[in-house]
Amino acid sequence: MQANYVENDERARTNTAARAREIRYAHRAHQIDGAQVKAMARKRSGETNNSGMVSVYLPTDWVQGGFGADLRQEMYDSLRGRTIPEDLIEAASGCSYHSEIVWHVPPQPGEDVQDDHYDVLHLTGLDAETGERLAQTWAEPRTAGEALAFCLSQELKALKETGNSPVRSGGRLAYSTIAYIAFDLLQGYTVAPPGPYLQKLIQGLLKLSTAAEEQVSTYVSKEKAAYILAQAPHLGLGFIASVVDVDRTTVSRWTKEQKFKARISQLREFMKSPGWTRMIQREGTLQCIEVPHHVEK
Repeated sequence: MQANYVENDERARTNTAARAREIRYAHRAHQIDGAQVKAMARKRSGETNNSGMVSVYLPTDWVQGGFGADLRQEMYDSLRGRTIPEDLIEAASGCSYHSEIVWHVPPQPGEDVQDDHYDVLHLTGLDAETGERLAQTWAEPRTAGEALAFCLSQELKALKETGNSPVRSGGRLAYSTIAYIAFDLLQGYTVAPPGPYLQKLIQGLLKLSTAAEEQVSTYVSKEKAAYILAQAPHLGLGFIASVVDVDRTTVSRWTKEQKFKARISQLREFMKSPGWTRMIQREGTLQCIEVPHHVEK
């Protein structure tokens, strides 16, 4: 009996000691957790720690990505409230550069585009590629990006024609803004070359010289004269001049140029080939005119 009492008493003391250790460990853990919580609270609230320093948090390099997005939005926002229709700004700023434009009133140089002059047909996914190819025309602008480029070209022209301080005093759109939007539109092309209106805008921004209308007209007249002489060398210079709409002396001067003579010879050789026959059969490529068999030179 005595042995059982001693054994039970020893077991009780062991359990009591174990329980005491559990209580001490739990209390210590509670103290540690509490200290950690208080330290985090001090950091969040900006409380000064024992060293007199304040903990603050700053973003890492990821914050740089916000600059481009904010700048782009700022640039497109600066287009608002001017002569550029809101729908075109919304489409381009939303990256719907190649949404199709259906014109009710085709745009004219020197005239503002109005909201009721067109409709926007939004194209997405693979349809956007179709819209991108629609831009390849010199008729009226066929996409939102091309229509915006047309409007920006007018803004650029007005900027160049305004006197001193065109932006600050004249209220014109800044050159840097036009250039930024042009580059943004350019980046939207992935399956086709930039449309002609965007090309013209970039050409104007880069101040690239273009051939004057008189130069183009002279080139066309000279080519037509070469075609005539390649087929009917018996025709007089005066008659040829009347057909190509230049003076007789101009045609006479051309016939003395080695380059012009070489061009006539080149055309004569080409007219012996099957390519010339196919060219004649292709509608809209050549204009047929009737000339006399004998004309005095």
